[in-house]
Amino acid sequence: MKSANITREEMWAKQCLSTTDIDYAIWERDKSMLHQLSKISHSCAFVVDVYKCNYTYASSNFVDLLGYDSHKIETLERQGDYLESRIHPDDRAQLATLQVTLAQFIYNLPLEQRNNYSNIYSFRMLNARQQYMRVTSRHQVLEQDRNGKAWLIIGNMDISANQRDFETVDCAVLNLKNGEIFSPSLLPLPSTNLTNREIEILRLIQKGLLSKEIADKLCISIHTVNIHRQNLLRKLGVQNSIEAIRLGQKIGLLS
Repeated sequence: MKSANITREEMWAKQCLSTTDIDYAIWERDKSMLHQLSKISHSCAFVVDVYKCNYTYASSNFVDLLGYDSHKIETLERQGDYLESRIHPDDRAQLATLQVTLAQFIYNLPLEQRNNYSNIYSFRMLNARQQYMRVTSRHQVLEQDRNGKAWLIIGNMDISANQRDFETVDCAVLNLKNGEIFSPSLLPLPSTNLTNREIEILRLIQKGLLSKEIADKLCISIHTVNIHRQNLLRKLGVQNSIEAIRLGQKIGLLS
């Protein structure tokens, strides 16, 4: 799923996970446990492997409750976004935006706090009778790598008790440490700590000036301009100038 600015998978890539810090024997034990739990629970469980950027598990309940193809569920790792294929198209687009927003919030936290949250979504999905109904899906970290980075994300989806008809995706964020629940709309904006010179350069980038033109205008070297550009991208937590401009506009640095 894509948002206008950055994809969910690109956000996951910022974890910079390494095979040397991941033990897939742990996942095999978890998978065995999930298989057992699926026999006594009617909810639909799934797991995302952040390192591989794909779905790696879905319980058999997706077949009975939501009408998925059993073979594709059993071979989910090769099926891409198949698990998302029954989500209402309008809701799928909203979910993409929300997931990126929440990921940006998480990755701006100190590493030791990043796994303290559960994201709870409510959206429309086709059931086995080909009717859209609301489901509730709760996502949180299942396993971390050896450095404490989120590696496996578990989701648990069930039919929502509230089947009122509306066309928006509901979302709440739960702090698993203190029980605080808040809306994504209340997420704090990232603290940038940009210097005055970096803000000045960001504004010139917004105007379309190249590094040489910025250097000439500010009477500094191109090398110095490029260092400032690298620093402001790092501080804003973005990958390129376009993302920096968009975030700068969002937090009031740019008009």
